[in-house]
Amino acid sequence: MTGTQGHAAEHSAKPALPRREFVRRGLNMAIGTAGLTIGLASCSDDKPAAKTTPAPTPTTAAAPSKQAKQAAALGPELPGIEYPAGYLGPKARKLRPFTTSNRVFTVVTSEDTTVVGDWNKNKFTKWMAEQTGLKVKFQTVSTSGGDMTKVNAMIASGDLPDAFLSMPFSRDQISLYGRQGIFAPLDDLISRYAPRVREAYDGYPDLKVLAKSTDGKTYAIPGLNDCYHCRVSASRTWINKSFLDTLGAKMPETTDDFRALLKLMKDKDASGHGDTMPLAASITDGDPVDRYFMSPFMYNPGEPWLRLDDEKVDFVANKPQWREGLRYLRSLYDDGTMSSQLFTMTREALVKLGSTPGHDRLGVIRTSGPEKLMDLGNNSPDARWRRYVPLPPLKGPKGVRYATWDYYQPYQYSGLVVTKNCANPELLVQWADFQMDLTATMGAYAGTKGDNWWWSKKGAKSIMGKQATWNDDVWPAPVSTSWNQYSVMYRSNDFRLSQEIDPKNPTYEANLYEASRNAYEPYRQPKKFQLPPLIFDQEAAATNADTALALKNHVELSMAQFATGKLDINDDGVWKTYLDKIDKIGLSQYLANYQRAYDAQMKG
Repeated sequence: MTGTQGHAAEHSAKPALPRREFVRRGLNMAIGTAGLTIGLASCSDDKPAAKTTPAPTPTTAAAPSKQAKQAAALGPELPGIEYPAGYLGPKARKLRPFTTSNRVFTVVTSEDTTVVGDWNKNKFTKWMAEQTGLKVKFQTVSTSGGDMTKVNAMIASGDLPDAFLSMPFSRDQISLYGRQGIFAPLDDLISRYAPRVREAYDGYPDLKVLAKSTDGKTYAIPGLNDCYHCRVSASRTWINKSFLDTLGAKMPETTDDFRALLKLMKDKDASGHGDTMPLAASITDGDPVDRYFMSPFMYNPGEPWLRLDDEKVDFVANKPQWREGLRYLRSLYDDGTMSSQLFTMTREALVKLGSTPGHDRLGVIRTSGPEKLMDLGNNSPDARWRRYVPLPPLKGPKGVRYATWDYYQPYQYSGLVVTKNCANPELLVQWADFQMDLTATMGAYAGTKGDNWWWSKKGAKSIMGKQATWNDDVWPAPVSTSWNQYSVMYRSNDFRLSQEIDPKNPTYEANLYEASRNAYEPYRQPKKFQLPPLIFDQEAAATNADTALALKNHVELSMAQFATGKLDINDDGVWKTYLDKIDKIGLSQYLANYQRAYDAQMKG
């Protein structure tokens, strides 16, 4: 697979678990060792739709080295590199080492044998050492699936490295360990030694806000990966254009149009082989049905189904509009165009259907992209994946039409956390900041310049149709040449979309960009509807984790049962039983916890 095709799924290459999973897997350790670690310190209804003055060195940090004091300002830009007009993102600048210290810093990061290989023998690791002068010894731990067992043990025992790089800490954990003195506060060091971080703050103000703990301090150099198409990936849906052509049908605009089209696909056997499946999905693969099918009736953020309504945290899966959405799903089931498999189908089963030899079986697929149902194979004009085009959000009976847009998608990465054991934290802050230079960003992501990536020539076109800045050969990069996606990233939207393409034969990544821009962004919900990521204290986090799991199980099971007739969506008594159980699970306390956190962090 070429790099331009493979980038589409890159956001899943590095685990980025939802808050509930982080809390569930890390909170028990946090609560169980809280006493120990403190003693360790030693270092409404929806309607349609340049150089800075040095700051004082923190009293908890060692005095900055003479070399470090020289690294506050950005260097001059390298000549000959093309940027699109209005470009916002990392730039390639003249680089120089910022230290000659012989000290070796210990950094713990995630094991990645398939791409990074041996971190200490990796080519980009060697490049970073040569360019910065900083010596790092990496220790790796397995964090597959968000597993933080070994990291938790380090923290509990006090056997800490100098820093953790891109580990799957939750914001709750970073805040907790920061307040306990295990992680070092970095605000003053960022102000003095991290011009690229400040540059990212200027371009993405939310990055600075969301990097702060509940005590107002920053305990992690935040990473940013603004994946444009990822902002709507969880609610994208695709339709087989060849089926539309065969049936002489138009792209549906409304829920009624869509229902009629599915019936037409079924009745006329759009596949021509007697095996047409009008509608398919694989909810076990992160593509929940409700993210698309509730959007003609209300703004649905998806699990855990929390939104803002005039700055009040609200739950959507108990609203009358949710019931209307369930009624609509039931109508598709009654038509015989939606199978109960929609709620149980595995990724493997979907791939089998989507890869039927010789012909297509699937009409509409509720999934983030065709890569979920077939091997993309190649980038040829007649590649099978090109037959699937985006289905825009449907307009509901009351004119509601939303695409669930994630405004906070870029801010998922913990970046670098410096521990209290680090004697010279200002050097590691500069090391992290260095990684946000464009040349370093490309090396960390794409490996060796000239071998796997290069700067684009003037006039080359990018994914977004502007001047391109860079291109690569394959992604992931050849083994042991890159850091995959574990560096401290400033991968802005403009950076990502300035990748070079052939306009006559656009790549899969370009396809996702066009789908998101044309079919979904016009219908994105207002930002004021979306609940931002929040930080909770230990008690609230524990309660939230239990409540969220119970709500997930109840809402998802009930949705399947209502949609397939096992529960009667039109029976008021049955609906009341559904609502009563939501209340009994603890919705009131759940909402109160979120409201307190929101008021403290976003209104304070």
